[in-house]
Amino acid sequence: MRDAAEDIDNLRFVRVTGWGMPIQEQTLIDAIMHVRGQVDFLWQFFMTVQIAIFALLFIYDEAVEQLNSFARFLAIGAVALFDWINAEALKGAYSLLDALHRQYRADFGHPERFQSVLYDNFVLASFEGRVTMISITHSLAFGVVLMALFWRRFIQHQGPKRKASTEA
Repeated sequence: MRDAAEDIDNLRFVRVTGWGMPIQEQTLIDAIMHVRGQVDFLWQFFMTVQIAIFALLFIYDEAVEQLNSFARFLAIGAVALFDWINAEALKGAYSLLDALHRQYRADFGHPERFQSVLYDNFVLASFEGRVTMISITHSLAFGVVLMALFWRRFIQHQGPKRKASTEA
């Protein structure tokens, strides 16, 4: 069995703090890239759904205006639930991504191994401020849906009114 000094000298394997087992650098990089892909998917899913909701509210503004209060409550509840679930999934993914980057920095992040730009943008990457960003974007999107459902003039579209032609 190898000792800790041998593990540190071998850059491919490092005994991860607290795990008691070696982990390959490539395995950690793969995990980071997988979680980044998960974050991208969650953002794309959120944006796709929000754009679809906004478009439906705009296109069917007359039908939305005729919704009774119970139907509006259900619609708001559904959008709120979606926004909350998506926000929690993004927060969890960003927390995991931040933890993976911290682990990478601790085990493999020796500055002399990297070009300065790669070191600054990958090894030193931090995602701590993302929770605030997620809270703001999801709250604003939900607020727009609320405004569209309760303040109809916010979303209604009306073409220019035509004047009757008096020319004969």
